[in-house]
Amino acid sequence: MLRSLWSGVSGMQAHQIALDVESNNIANVNTVGFKYSRASFVDMISQTKLMATSPYQNGLGGQNDFSIGLGVGVNSTTKVFSQGNTQNTDVKTDLAINGEGFFIISPDRGVSQNFTRDGQFLFDANGNLVTSGGYVVQGWLKDDFKNASKMTEDDFFKVDNTKPIQNIQIDPAMVMPARASSKISLRANLNAGRHAEQIASSFALDSTTKTPADGVNPIYDSDTTLTQKAEDFGALFNQNGDAFGLTENQGIWISYKTAEMTNEIEDSDEESMIEINDTRISFTNDSATTGISSLVAAQNAVNALKDQTGVEAFIDNNMLRLQNKNDLDGDERVKNIRITMDGTGAFANFLEGDADITSFRYRYTTSGSPDSGTGQFRTTEDLRALMQYDANLIKDPSQPYADSTASVSVKLNEYGMFEIINKDNGDEIKQNLNIFVSSYASENVTSNILFKDTMRALNTAALVEGGVSASTAKITHAIHSTSVDIVDSLGTKHMIRFEFYKTNQAEWSFRAIVPEPSEIYGASPSRPNIFEGGTVKFNSDGSLAGMNPPIIQFDPKNGADAPQRIDLAFGKSGGFGGLTSVDKQSETYAISQNGYQAGDLVDIRFDSNGSLLGGFSNGKTVALAQVALANFANNAGLQAIGENVFSTSGNSGDPIIGAANTGRRGSVSGSKLEMSNVDLSRSLTQLIVVQRGFQANSKAVTTSDQVLNTLLNLKQ
Repeated sequence: MLRSLWSGVSGMQAHQIALDVESNNIANVNTVGFKYSRASFVDMISQTKLMATSPYQNGLGGQNDFSIGLGVGVNSTTKVFSQGNTQNTDVKTDLAINGEGFFIISPDRGVSQNFTRDGQFLFDANGNLVTSGGYVVQGWLKDDFKNASKMTEDDFFKVDNTKPIQNIQIDPAMVMPARASSKISLRANLNAGRHAEQIASSFALDSTTKTPADGVNPIYDSDTTLTQKAEDFGALFNQNGDAFGLTENQGIWISYKTAEMTNEIEDSDEESMIEINDTRISFTNDSATTGISSLVAAQNAVNALKDQTGVEAFIDNNMLRLQNKNDLDGDERVKNIRITMDGTGAFANFLEGDADITSFRYRYTTSGSPDSGTGQFRTTEDLRALMQYDANLIKDPSQPYADSTASVSVKLNEYGMFEIINKDNGDEIKQNLNIFVSSYASENVTSNILFKDTMRALNTAALVEGGVSASTAKITHAIHSTSVDIVDSLGTKHMIRFEFYKTNQAEWSFRAIVPEPSEIYGASPSRPNIFEGGTVKFNSDGSLAGMNPPIIQFDPKNGADAPQRIDLAFGKSGGFGGLTSVDKQSETYAISQNGYQAGDLVDIRFDSNGSLLGGFSNGKTVALAQVALANFANNAGLQAIGENVFSTSGNSGDPIIGAANTGRRGSVSGSKLEMSNVDLSRSLTQLIVVQRGFQANSKAVTTSDQVLNTLLNLKQ
C-alpha cells in the first residue's frame, strides 16, 4: 500500500478537525465571553531508511538521514484567551472582566466550583445571584450588615474578602436599620467685619435685675433665679447692621432735664469774675458811663462764652438765670452748670461748688468690672442700670433710689430699643423730664457717631409723667443661623437649629434648638428644648481658637435611646476647615450629620471592584457582597464543559482566588458584558485556508489511487 495514500487521508482528517474548530468559532461569534480555539497541526512520525552520519566516517563527509513522513495529525485544540470587546447593557447585574480572571460559579451551591467569563447574572426568587444557566455566583457577603448602625461611612463600601468564598445571596426585602446621629459637622464663616448682613434685636432687659427679660432668652444663675442676659456693647450693631465699634472711653451724654441756676447779681463797677464749667468769665462795667446795668452786663458776659460752657444766661425778675440745655457734643466743660470758682464783683452770690447736674456721661470700657460711679459701662445691662438710676435721681432727688420704687423705668424692649417710661408716682406734682443725647468727646477720645445717632432717638422735649415712652433706635447683634436634621435610634428625624450671635470682637455665642417635646440636657428648666451658652472663640487670623461645649446630649422624648450624645465637629483649633471668622459675609458652606433613617433595598449595581452595591430608600449605599475572581497558571488548560463554563484540569493548575484589581486579576465593569473574541475576518480567512488544505490532501489521495491503478494495469 502506498504511504502517500495514508498521508493524504491523515491530512484530510486533520483539516476536517480544523474545519470543525473554525465552524465552532464562527457559530459562537455572538456568545458572551466566548474564547475562540485553534487546531494545532503536528506531523506524524517519519519512516527512517538511513540514519544521518557524522562527517569523516570511512573517509566520507557527513550524510543526512533518509526518512519519509507518514502524514499529519492534530495535537490539541488551544483556546485563545484574548480580551473581548465590552458592550454596554441596561442590566445592572451584568458584569464584564477587563483583563485576566474568571467568575467563580457553582452548580451545587458551593460544593464544587466552575469558572466562566460570561457575566450575564441575575437574581433568582431566593435572592441568589446566578448565571443564565442557574449556577450560583461565588464571592463574599457583608456579614456585619446587621450592625450597619455602628459602621462608619468608609465601612459601607468594604467587604471582608479574606474569608472563604460562599454563595452570593441577597434578601430582596432587606431593610437597613436606622442609625442615631452621633456627630454634626459644620463649615461656616461668621462675619468679623464692621457690617453685618444678618442682624437681630439685642436681648431684652426689663427694669429690674432679678426678673425674666420679657421672656426672651432667659438664663439662670446658681440659684435657678432668672437673670438678665446682658451683651457687650463692643460687639453690637445699629439697625442698619453697622458695628458701633466702641473703643475705650467712647460714649455719650444723656441729659434728663435742662440744668438751671438762678441768683442775684450785685451792682459793681469793679471787675466781676466767675468760673463756669472750668471756663473763666469776667467783665468790668461802669453803669453810669455805659448805661448798662450789671445784670445785663453779666448776662452778656456769660452768653459770649456759651460755645465754651454750653451755658446761656437769661434775666428773670431782676435775677440772672443760667441754663444749659446740654445739647453740645464734647466733654464736661460744656455740660451741666458747675461753679468752679467763687464769683467776685457782680457774681459775688455764686459760690464754688454750686451746681445743677442733669446730664450724665456714659463711657464704654473693656474692663471686666466697670465703675458705675464714673458712668462706665460695658454691657447693655450696665448702661440700662446707670440710665435708670440717674433718671430717677433727676426726677425726684428726695426719693431714695430702688428698683422696686423707681418711678422712671429704663428697659431694653423686645425690639432691641432702650425705652424710658416716666411713670406716674401718684402725687399731685407732675415731674416731667426732657431727654437729650449728645456725644462724649475729649482730646483723647473721638466721638462715636453711630452710637450717638442710635441713642439720640430718645430726644424728647417733654417726657411727661404718666405719658408715652421714649425709645432709642434699634440695637442689634450680628447673627447667623443654620439647621440640620438629626436622627434618633428609632429613625425619627428632628431638626436642630444653631443660632450664632456675636458677643465680642473675636467671640460668638450660640444656642441649639430642637422642636418640643424634645429636650437638650443642660437647657433651662423653663425652655428645655433650647440650649443656651455655647461659645466659639477665634484667633486673630480668623481661625478657630476653641469652642465649648464640644458635645450636646439630646433626648427625643419618643421612646428612643437617651441621652443621645452628639459631637459638635465645628473644626480643629487653629484650622480653617470648620468655623472661621474673617471679614466676609456670614455663610454656611456645609452642614451634615452621620445619622440616617431606616431604608428598604431599592436598587443594586456593581462597582469596578466587583462589589455589589445596594441602594436604599434612605439615600445610603452599602456594599452588600463582592464577586470573587480566579486566575490560573495555565488558562488554556481549562476544560470546557459547555454553557460557557470551564472546569479545572490537570494542566490548568489550581484556581488562585481573590478580589478584582488584585494579583493578576483584572477589573470588572458593571452593566457591561464581554463579547466573544472571535474575529470573523480571521475565521473566514482560516476557512479558506482549511478548505484549500483539505482539497490539496484529497488530490494526494486521488493521485495515489491513480498510481495504484497503474500498478494493477501492469499485470494486463
